[in-house]
Amino acid sequence: KMILLGFGVLLFVALHGVAAVPALKALVKQRVGERVYGPAFGVASVIALAVIVLGWRMAEFIPVYEPRPWGWYVNYLLTFVGFLCLGIFLFRGTLRQRLRFPMGLAVIFWAVGHCLANGDAASLILFGGLLAGSIAHIAVAAANGIRPSPETRLGHDGMSFIFGAALYGIMTQLHPALIGVPIFALSR
Repeated sequence: KMILLGFGVLLFVALHGVAAVPALKALVKQRVGERVYGPAFGVASVIALAVIVLGWRMAEFIPVYEPRPWGWYVNYLLTFVGFLCLGIFLFRGTLRQRLRFPMGLAVIFWAVGHCLANGDAASLILFGGLLAGSIAHIAVAAANGIRPSPETRLGHDGMSFIFGAALYGIMTQLHPALIGVPIFALSR
């Protein structure tokens, strides 16, 4: 069961690693076709996410370390910042240019927060694996000169914050159903 989770994380990281290397991305696009690449990448990413969720839900709880009591609350803040970065990634504001890798940063904030709040083996595989993958992705993409589209749109910075905050709110409501873990256990 942990192997399934690890495989899903590895598949997800590998798929997104292709985008960090322009020559490799161009080769894959050439092989599968320009029009097929985007939808195929999307389907493969959804499959990898489904494998991750399935592996996560099937994984047994094996404690590795005891998280500090404050880790749960720091996770709220870091995950919120991660969702704001996700909003920045989705819109074409100037903040996207300044952050350069807002999606990678979003995953880093989210993963660090969850590593502070969880201390089991499945959490380390999931959050630690995606953290390492995001750091590697940013490093490789920066070394290859990857930059976001230079196109910016007026008002998108503000919209990105509103959208990121809204997604965070939605995820706090869906987290118990999708992941099986309630979010706001404030008495914890």
